[in-house]
Amino acid sequence: MSIGFVGAGKVGCSFGKYLSLNGVGLSGYHSESSASAAFAAEFTGSGAFEDAAALVGASDLVILSVPDDRLEGVWEKLKRGDIAGKAFFHTSGSRTSDLFSGANEKGARGASVHPLMAIPDKLDSHRLLRGAFFTLEGDPAATVPLKEILTRLGNVVCDIDKSQKVLYHCAASVVSNFSVALARFGAEIFESVGLSRAADGLFGLMKNNAVSVASLGPVKALTGPIERGDLGTVKAHLSVLSGEDKILYGLLAKKLAKVAGLKHPDRDYGAMTRFLEEETEKSRAADAPGDPAGPPAGSPGD
Repeated sequence: MSIGFVGAGKVGCSFGKYLSLNGVGLSGYHSESSASAAFAAEFTGSGAFEDAAALVGASDLVILSVPDDRLEGVWEKLKRGDIAGKAFFHTSGSRTSDLFSGANEKGARGASVHPLMAIPDKLDSHRLLRGAFFTLEGDPAATVPLKEILTRLGNVVCDIDKSQKVLYHCAASVVSNFSVALARFGAEIFESVGLSRAADGLFGLMKNNAVSVASLGPVKALTGPIERGDLGTVKAHLSVLSGEDKILYGLLAKKLAKVAGLKHPDRDYGAMTRFLEEETEKSRAADAPGDPAGPPAGSPGD
């Protein structure tokens, strides 16, 4: 099987390099930027195609590794050509195989493949794909061969129903991207108390906890004042926060109280939960903007 990529960014380069290093044949790359396609081709030991139709002709399986908002436009151009017998995938975590409208009518198959990992760069991220978790969705005639390839390479591959992809991607974004927001949240507090140079220690704490979550699961990995039921410490934390930071802490703390209840079903976290709910509502009310509409009709202000 020969695999071609439309799109030569971080995902396309990393996925292609991973496949080529493990003996999977690549036809090459097509990109709006000929320089990007040339780089990806050299990087993966494959070809660079100026014409997308030529890439499709040279490939059994074509992967669209372009930004989500460009997928429809790329597909509309590709399906005008001879695509019979070809399998097309896109790498979006939230979009489904429905994007490949008209594929079956032209004798082609459509599907989606998503590596559950962050891909930060072109040059080194292929190393992270070894052992990565993949999801597949779409026409089985397309997904089965790719699943066989990835499984042979040692990846865990799961099929997902297209109706669940947005929820799946939401979970991935919360764990991956929102953790960056939490890291920045903590770093800002460190900066405010003159501990900017200690940020490495803060992020080391985050890294070690992520390792614990990965090995033990979130319930067993939970530690800290909420797990201990230390309401006094939680009150102290909230007393030094304000605005959206206070709201964020309260909302996350409520989630943690539920996790703590799963870890210690014999403990009562009711007082903790009630306090957090009350404080979160107070913070929301205090942070809410004033009514821009003015006084209601018939009031003394008329």
